[in-house]
Amino acid sequence: MNVKILTGLVLILFVLGANAQTKKVFDDVEISVKNATVNTPNSDFASTTDNGKLIYNSEVKVEGGKKKETYLLYDVFSTQIQPDGTLPKRGEWNPVITTKIQEGPMTICQATGEMYLTQSYEEETDVENIVFKKENVRLGITMFKRANGGWTEIGQFPFASKEYSMAHPTVSQSGDTLIFVSDMPGGLGGTDLYYTVRKGGEWQEPVNMGDAINTAGMEMFPNLQADGTLFFASGGRGGKGGLDIFYTEFKNGKTGEVLTFDNDINSAGDDFGFVPGPDERYAYFGSNRNGGQGGDDVYIVLPEQYKIDLLVLSTFTEKPVPDAKIEVQNEKGKVVEEYMTDTAGRTTLKLEMGERFNLLATKLGYYDKQQEINLSPEGQFANQEEVLYMDPSHRLKGQVVNIMGDDPIEGAMISIKRDGVIVDNALTDADGYFKADIQPDRQYLVSADAENFLGTDIEFSTDGMEPGELFYYFQLYPLDAGTRIGINNIYYDYDKFNIRPDAARVLDRIAEALAKYPDIEIKLEGHTDCRGTDEYNQKLSERRAKATLEYLVRKGIDKSRIEAVGLGESQLVNECGDGVDCSEEKHQENRRTVFEIMKSKVTKKDQTE
Repeated sequence: MNVKILTGLVLILFVLGANAQTKKVFDDVEISVKNATVNTPNSDFASTTDNGKLIYNSEVKVEGGKKKETYLLYDVFSTQIQPDGTLPKRGEWNPVITTKIQEGPMTICQATGEMYLTQSYEEETDVENIVFKKENVRLGITMFKRANGGWTEIGQFPFASKEYSMAHPTVSQSGDTLIFVSDMPGGLGGTDLYYTVRKGGEWQEPVNMGDAINTAGMEMFPNLQADGTLFFASGGRGGKGGLDIFYTEFKNGKTGEVLTFDNDINSAGDDFGFVPGPDERYAYFGSNRNGGQGGDDVYIVLPEQYKIDLLVLSTFTEKPVPDAKIEVQNEKGKVVEEYMTDTAGRTTLKLEMGERFNLLATKLGYYDKQQEINLSPEGQFANQEEVLYMDPSHRLKGQVVNIMGDDPIEGAMISIKRDGVIVDNALTDADGYFKADIQPDRQYLVSADAENFLGTDIEFSTDGMEPGELFYYFQLYPLDAGTRIGINNIYYDYDKFNIRPDAARVLDRIAEALAKYPDIEIKLEGHTDCRGTDEYNQKLSERRAKATLEYLVRKGIDKSRIEAVGLGESQLVNECGDGVDCSEEKHQENRRTVFEIMKSKVTKKDQTE
């Protein structure tokens, strides 16, 4: 970059673009940097891309002044990008904007059909000498609208002033945020980056991007991409040379950590204006490094490798699939790389450019899945983020309802434990349904919880289960006054009143509900089977009720909130009365505890609504 250009912002006609590259494409991969064929002995640099074309600036000779002397001005040209990222030979180009004033870098918003172009003020361009020797020529931003295959000028961008320059804009994908460079008063250095947001059709007052971006030196040629990555050049952050290319994240007016490239993109010279090509399989930037054809040249970044963020999802739940093995096979079927997805179902592939690959994803509980990645020039190029869907061989589906009327419960939390470890969570939809992937030959505990309801669990095993789907129906008791909760699996051994382990888990549920809802008061009833005398069973049921109460008290529940009564064999739930021959399982159904909510601030819903 011409050193004299650095003395006045007007003469810093920097490159930038609306399209952009993400750091994973060009970082941490092998690249080659090549001088582009469009370069001339004068200054040339890329500006942006537009519908498969590279828009670039090039110095041309112009006659002007009374003595008809020739001087150099930047005009805007376009050239078709080849499938491999290279450019046609010099001469195979078309003018875009050519006037008698300086045209600098531009940005194009595809969504709005708007172009923002750096230009010098017309009345300051009629000079006798070479324009680059004229100091302090100010720059502004001119707005255009796409029309009839060309561009129609619609006016100057707001906030312009003859006292300072505004230049090299870059626009967000939506067209409602514009970042630009200015030396307006109040900045941190020679030139700073500013942004403005469009609200209600009006651009708001520009905001300096602060010391997270700007330094005491010069920051310029910003390039904002769709995912929020912002590229810019800086001479105040050290690096390899005068100007280096840096990048950060810019979203909602906030910036992230500022990073730079660790490869040959930056050099001992000035490097600026990073412009990615279509599909981000290559990029362009400007540099005055040694070995060029002119003052500034367009250089092409051609990655030898391509990085792809792969996300593996279940076709059944659309949730991430962790610990999936990904084999990368070349066209001959040889495995060249292996990867594993993380807990978020992601992994980063690093593949050689110019080849076709086949991905093979495998995991227990899923059918094998193959997917092609075509990095050849003639193929359908891969995205930087690829999604691979795997079909689960075993699936769990269920519905959670209110036991009082079987109304579906939306937003119930489903927690899934596999072999004692929580492996998944789900929320029920508006109809109370949920679904999850499960694996064969495993033990599962599935819990269902909802606000103002008593949660419950089910256990099952997939040992020996054929591929297919399991369905479970969860009925939850509402925690309303008057609700009687008949817990079927708080059982006692015959003639015993100690709490069995299987009963403890259910009692823990009761304790959790009482702890979460401190206004609830309950009555618990102890019941026995018919064996033994009525008097003995009455006392046994009282001891069972007391044992249950003491268990809840040990869990931290205030004793005053619990009334415990024994009802002996007076309320059998089946036909197993005195003199009836019943199995042990039948008798056990009668050895139980029933809870009734006596008081609660939880409002009971009208079941007819």
